[in-house]
Amino acid sequence: MLVIGAVALATVASASAQDVIKARQAEFKEFGRRMGAIKDVVIDKKGGTLADVAGHAEYLVGKLPQIPSWFPEGSDKGETRALPEIWLNFADFEAKSKNATELARVLLTAAKSGDQTATIQAFGKLGQEGCGGCHQPYRRPER
Repeated sequence: MLVIGAVALATVASASAQDVIKARQAEFKEFGRRMGAIKDVVIDKKGGTLADVAGHAEYLVGKLPQIPSWFPEGSDKGETRALPEIWLNFADFEAKSKNATELARVLLTAAKSGDQTATIQAFGKLGQEGCGGCHQPYRRPER
């Protein structure tokens, strides 16, 4: 009976970990969509306004601080590109999330100011340092 209970608990834990992974993947997919929409406005000039950029940046400012909570212990198992280094260097991972949040705030401020050049620069910095700052050390490349 004890063995059956342990197997059931492991199955539930595995299902929960996969649920956590799927939820965070959905959040990051939305980040990608938002970053793409900003790029469409400021880089590719496909239409839209800096007010649109500000709306997307505001979303990012609200969500980026939550990133560390999307990586609880045990959510490194399953279909994930998260590298073990996240949990081995969690303080650094949290610091990178805070940095990305600050960079998103700079983007928000620039977009609200109406300064196209400052917005482009802030967007580039968010992508390179904010997003890339975590992707490089903590995310497995796509296969």
